[in-house]
Amino acid sequence: MAVTVRCEVKVAAGLSVAYLRLNGYFLITEQDLHVREPTGYRSLTDIDIIAIRPPAAPGPVHHRAGAHIEECLIVTDLDPALEADATRFDVIIGEVKTAEASLNPALRTPGALHAALRRTGDLYTAPLDEVVDQLALHGASITPTARTRLVAFARYGDIPRGTTIYLREGARFIRSHLQSHRDLYRVSRFADPVVALLELLDKVE
Repeated sequence: MAVTVRCEVKVAAGLSVAYLRLNGYFLITEQDLHVREPTGYRSLTDIDIIAIRPPAAPGPVHHRAGAHIEECLIVTDLDPALEADATRFDVIIGEVKTAEASLNPALRTPGALHAALRRTGDLYTAPLDEVVDQLALHGASITPTARTRLVAFARYGDIPRGTTIYLREGARFIRSHLQSHRDLYRVSRFADPVVALLELLDKVE
């Protein structure tokens, strides 16, 4: 039973990661957090997903070298369900559940949130403590340069003071993305096993 649960968690995490990547996010996964105590270190929690989507880049989408133009594409789409703002960084601190949506209480502690946001670099014009306080209280923070949210990826349910993304919607988005770019992906090899499986299912159906 325990092995089955672990497998389900890995599949759900893989689906969530693939979904965010195809939406243009860079990811850190399974980030361990520890607390230093007088007797040594104590494990606090681990963060399933820290995801960052940069704002839209200005300028042309190609490189010009003399008279030659070379256009190299990284194809992503943006699921409206994410409600991402293209004018600022979109930051997600996420937890993956195979059943009902929930967040580990340790994830809402100021220390855990502060540690997670330090991994995102210097994105914020507001003091990081203010961003952490807003996240802890409301599950979201908006500054001129970044929007940050607590997100649960789950089969059903909703989390208070945060956002829920349903796994079935993530799978539906991936399949829609693959179908929309079928000509491109016909010549692609997928390193991501979740995307590769869904692409194979589209081929055989």
